[in-house]
Amino acid sequence: MASSWWWSSGAAAGGLMLGAAASGLTRRFLRQERTLAGAWWFGAVLTAAALFLLGWRVGARGELAVYGFVAVLAVPLAVIDWCEHRLPRALTWPQLVGAMLGFVVLCLVRHDPASGVRALAALVSASGLFLILAVATGGGVGAGDVSAAAVVGLVTGWIGWAQVVEALLTASLLAFVMIAAPGVRRHDDDGATVAPFGPCLLTGALVVVLASG
Repeated sequence: MASSWWWSSGAAAGGLMLGAAASGLTRRFLRQERTLAGAWWFGAVLTAAALFLLGWRVGARGELAVYGFVAVLAVPLAVIDWCEHRLPRALTWPQLVGAMLGFVVLCLVRHDPASGVRALAALVSASGLFLILAVATGGGVGAGDVSAAAVVGLVTGWIGWAQVVEALLTASLLAFVMIAAPGVRRHDDDGATVAPFGPCLLTGALVVVLASG
């Protein structure tokens, strides 16, 4: 119990610093200036909270570094998508590549490629599903959502196939709640009800990782 507390506290402290730094990315990629979204303390608090929970549940395992890296970039991505309904490739691609490299290192160190192979297969499956949805909806699902789904598939696929399904279902449920909630839902230029799916996907992955421990 004490060990988990030390890891979670250390992860939270690192999250404060990394989140404050990553808030610069939020400000850089937001097309319009937004006081709260771009505030350094806002990104720091969100990142610290995510890393605290990850440190508490994952502990000293090597996965903490990979999950933490994904979480640090997930915060500016979620904020940007919430504000402007877009996920910049300049953030989603490094997030995906960094997570892949981290898992490759873990496979090499542990001499066990099974989790890495499954994670790669889940990446292809999740991104392929969202690519089909993007084509079928004629833009209702964007390219950024496809990249975010790839990250979610990779991270949860490392744990297991059931976790991939759970993360996508959780994301879909969150999106449904956002669309149904009168104070949260928004409308596009054509009057259709829309919701930023990036935050839902990234939150779904975090929930599943935390539940899996």
